[in-house]
Amino acid sequence: MKNKLLILGSVVSPCPPLFHGGTERVAYSQAKELAKRGLKIIFVGAKGTINNFTNQLKFEKENLEILKNIEFFEIGGGTGFGDQKDSLKINPQITEASRKLRLELVNISLVQKLMIEKKDEYDLILNNLRGEAILLPLAVLLGKKIINVMHLNLFPELADIFKHYKAYLIPISNSQKELFPNLNYLPTIYNPINTKIFPFNPKPKDYALMISTIGYHKNQLDAILAAKKAGIKLIIAGKIRDNNYFHNHIRPHIDGKNIVYYDELNFEEKIKLYQDAKVFLFPIKWQEPFGLVVIEALACGTPVIAYPHGGPKEIIIHGKNGYLVSSIDQMTQAIKNIEKIDRSFCRQDVVNRFDEKIIGEKYFNVLNFFFKKRN
Repeated sequence: MKNKLLILGSVVSPCPPLFHGGTERVAYSQAKELAKRGLKIIFVGAKGTINNFTNQLKFEKENLEILKNIEFFEIGGGTGFGDQKDSLKINPQITEASRKLRLELVNISLVQKLMIEKKDEYDLILNNLRGEAILLPLAVLLGKKIINVMHLNLFPELADIFKHYKAYLIPISNSQKELFPNLNYLPTIYNPINTKIFPFNPKPKDYALMISTIGYHKNQLDAILAAKKAGIKLIIAGKIRDNNYFHNHIRPHIDGKNIVYYDELNFEEKIKLYQDAKVFLFPIKWQEPFGLVVIEALACGTPVIAYPHGGPKEIIIHGKNGYLVSSIDQMTQAIKNIEKIDRSFCRQDVVNRFDEKIIGEKYFNVLNFFFKKRN
């Protein structure tokens, strides 16, 4: 069979997820946009993918005929994360600490099984899975080109194995290439969103917003301190990754009035918060690979104030769709100046640079190069 693509979406959560899961949402967008362009796809996702994928297409009022171009395979029952957290009952009192990791590896082994059994049915692999190094030797043995989308940052050991196999990498921001510039990079392709389902709101309410997993590296504390100094209400939302950080540094500030916390939100709830926010805060401490929440907020017209680490420094045009700052004091002043930002520019810039139609075409062009080379 010619020009059939194997997309490895996720063995952790369905694609797209109901709640948290940027990688899963990107994999969904890849498959949708490539199927629209007539590409035949084998798509791998965690249990629940078929239902979520179909329902999301209906929500977006997409033509369901594109499903004819996609063959789905659901892997396992999840790993206790994301949408699967209630479907897998892991009792930490009677199971070893590594059980979730071991289960994820089982699911990756099922992906390898599929790669072997379907080897005559696909020509190229587009991989979104973490644990990507495990798949490289098998792809070589099968004689398949594998293109790895780098949803997470590189580290020395992973860079070494990529270099050894001359693996093809698609960075999701240019900053991902800075530490290891000599790997086999393809053109950077930013993460996409469907801007049609993020309605623009020119008249927000008077609150700041931060949506992200709760942890030291995301740095909700600086957002809280800046919001307090600026005298603006702050809403924080996201699942708790680091319980100690949350209970010691974040929870003491939550009063339900000036500092409000929500757990994980569904898609519709997130969009409403994005729309009505006066400003989105993103004072990250780590090298953020991209920052999908940043373009989601901007698509609704909400300007963003962020620390210049990783992807956000490529998304934010200082003084145009938000501000890049380096301290709590600078963030405080930027909040006070946020009305100088044109919300309509925020929206249009996302449409021009990050809409999934544009990003889908970039993926199609890269993949088409490999298909033509093969044929």
